[in-house]
Formats: sequence, C-alpha cells, structure tokens
Amino acid sequence: MKKSMSEMQKAEAIGVDANLIRAYQEDGVVCLRDAISDEVLKLAHEGIEQNLRSPGQFFRDHTEPGSSHRYLFEYWTWPHTPPFAELIRRPPLGEIAGTLMQANHVHMVMDNWFLREAGARSAAPWHHDEPYFDFEGSLCVIWIPLESAPREDGLTFVRGSHRWGKLFVAPEFSANVPFSCTGDAYQSVPDIDAERKAYDLLSWDVNVGDCLVFDFRTLHCVSNKGAPAKETQRRVTFRFGADDVIFSPRGEWTKETSDFLIGHGQHVNSPLGCDIIPQVWTRARSQTNEASVEVRNKQVNI
Repeated sequence: MKKSMSEMQKAEAIGVDANLIRAYQEDGVVCLRDAISDEVLKLAHEGIEQNLRSPGQFFRDHTEPGSSHRYLFEYWTWPHTPPFAELIRRPPLGEIAGTLMQANHVHMVMDNWFLREAGARSAAPWHHDEPYFDFEGSLCVIWIPLESAPREDGLTFVRGSHRWGKLFVAPEFSANVPFSCTGDAYQSVPDIDAERKAYDLLSWDVNVGDCLVFDFRTLHCVSNKGAPAKETQRRVTFRFGADDVIFSPRGEWTKETSDFLIGHGQHVNSPLGCDIIPQVWTRARSQTNEASVEVRNKQVNI
C-alpha cells in the first residue's frame, strides 16, 4: 500500500522546506519562486479589471493631486468580484501561509490589489501592516506581482524587524485618505532612508509566478517610492491569519473596517470567525506532530 505524503513532503512540493520556514521566522520575509500558477494570475488580472469597472466600498485613490498617473487599490473585493471569490480558496496560497506560520489552520483575512501606473510617484512609505488592521496574533501577507518586479520596482524589507517587539504608527499613504493612528502603544517609524547602513535590508527581483511572503510586523516600503514608476505595476496581496489571531479593534482610524467585520458577525476580542474571513486551509491533525518533528530534525542538519 502506497504511503501518503507527510505534511513536510507536501510543503516541499509547493516550494516550502525547513530552510524557508526558518528564514521566514527569523527574517520576517521570504521569496518563493514559481509558486503561483498561470490560472491564479489570470483570475487576478480579471478581478482587477472588474473592480476598476465597478469599485466597491474599500476602493482607495491615492493618486497625487493634478497627476494623470494613477495609484489605486481596493481590498475585501472577493464578496462582489467572482474571480477573486474563486481565487481566495485556490491552492497553494492558504497552504503556503499556514506552513510558513506553522499554523494548525488559516483564515483568509483580506484580499487586496494595487495599481501603480507608469509615471506615478505615489507609493507605499515605510510601514508595517499590523497597525492598519484590527488583528493581533500570527498573520502574514502573500504579495504577488502581475508584472515582473525588479528590485527597484518591488518592495524593500528590514530584516528581522517583526521580532523587535514594537508597534509603529501607521503612516498615511497619501493626503487623499487621511487618518490618525494614535496611542501610547505606537512609536514613530524610524527614518530608515536616512540611516540605511544601520539596517539589514532585503529585496528581490521578483518574476511573474514568484511571490513574497512577509510577517504583518515586518517593516517594508515600495523600493522606488518618491520616484516615478517606470512601468505600470499591478500587485495582488492576500492576508492570512493563523489559529491564534484575535479580532481587537484599534481605534477611530480602523473604525470603518472594524464596523464592517462586526456587521458580518465577527465578535470583538475573539478568534476569527465570520463569513467575510473564511477558513481556507487546515493542517491534517494526524500529521501535525509528524510535521513539527520533521522541521526540527531538518533544522538540526542545516
């Protein structure tokens, strides 16, 4: 009788091995090569085009005033966009997230696309994702370019910043969508550009079919922020939460999203559990211990 693959063997089949798990845990970001299928990319293209024709509640326009070069994004699109509704449950996204976070199960917390047209100067500043959202626990982002993203057009990360134990103020992406992140728990984002040599920065040339996966607390920015985009850039991201994640509203700056989730049945200060945040992957219980042992054994031999 043929034996079924162990969890670790399955993980390696999607490009996630013990080395990558350790790198994710230590660095807060990893790059997976050829992990995203053409079918997933096709659905992402279709979803963005549908959203541009029919924007939803969470459509945001961060285009500079007076500029004809747009910088747009939208999130929580899947409930009203069939290609994204199909995409969020497509393998191997949930499995990649769950395996890297060493979770027992994962919820797809949010889908999100970005469009930065050639010539646009608006771009994401240095930030980490956690202060923008009402979640605490183990979360990651899978970032997928729909056009090749050389280092200068991709993202730059501060290696290990997810392990600093700090929360930073969530900066505005533009004056078009103002908000104020306040509270004693939040520190100012350090001026990384002024002291780049003081930080261990990571970036990759990311091809179509590759993806980046990073922790919710890893500091990052668009590499060429402030400079015009050389080519139009379309990116899709998926945010995933592990079984330890709690929904905890942060303040006035997240009130629209927290009210949205509460309206969909999510309970405050409780584990994820509402229709807008579906569970999309579960580790086979009988193989959980086996997988953990295999990871530990492989790490010993690295």
